[in-house]
Amino acid sequence: MALNKYFINHNSTQEQTLIEDLVVETIKIHGFDMYYIPRELAVQPDIFGDDPMSSFRQHFIMEMYLQSVDGFEGDGDFIGKFGLEIRDSATFVVSKKRFQNITDKFRPFEGDLLYFPHTKKFLEIKFVEHENPFYQLGKNYVYSLSVELFQFSEENINTQIDEIDDAVDKQEYTLTLTLGSTGGNGTFSIGESVFSFNGGATQGSLTASDSSGTVVSYSSNKLVLKNTKGPWKKSTNTLNRYAISSGTVFHAAITSTTDKTDGNSGFNDNLLITDKLDDFLDFSETNPFGDLT
Repeated sequence: MALNKYFINHNSTQEQTLIEDLVVETIKIHGFDMYYIPRELAVQPDIFGDDPMSSFRQHFIMEMYLQSVDGFEGDGDFIGKFGLEIRDSATFVVSKKRFQNITDKFRPFEGDLLYFPHTKKFLEIKFVEHENPFYQLGKNYVYSLSVELFQFSEENINTQIDEIDDAVDKQEYTLTLTLGSTGGNGTFSIGESVFSFNGGATQGSLTASDSSGTVVSYSSNKLVLKNTKGPWKKSTNTLNRYAISSGTVFHAAITSTTDKTDGNSGFNDNLLITDKLDDFLDFSETNPFGDLT
């Protein structure tokens, strides 16, 4: 038996438009302004499809609704075999119409990022559901984005938005060089690349084995780097172990190095746990099960 032609309700464009407008208005009332940051692939591998050189340079502001209204879900914070792990997850809903109008893209993709200004956290899109709710009046109106807390892995994030880029610098792994004597004309500028020639000399030709990094901040005796590669070693010999500015011949001796994540990032709790363990565990004990006989 064919459908009753007088009650067919899945091809009414006027009612579909009404529902879509109501969805957009509801998200605008109850949602949050979020930054959508698409992933840009530098190289597309043929085997696994991942890209260790991906970057995030664009940003789009749009309203999204937090579907998990009680806050972040997932496994939460727990201590696993690799130390403290933070596995917060959530589901955000965004209007298809608004997303396509703002970004000029067909859909968000897995691997793209969201920045949540209220928590100052980066969230990675793990899955995009495009059929929930399922074809109301014959059409879908939203994307449901399943996201998890983003774990940095030396990605290049440079959106030109101070709030986002500053949050990246605080949550990324950084290397701090304590500097000694300086030479040459110039300075170390934020965002520029610096390097040290293989062997720590102040001049030479760049090779793949040379150390490199990107300047996060610089003071008279502190040089903070991110995206560091190679061994940045200290030396008591003032004739070697130098950090060299890429734009000038300015250089400085390295007297000490410190690697860490920012104290306010929330990603360095393993150091806190290690310090607390030292208070009640004696790691100098060679035989914790008793005396040797």
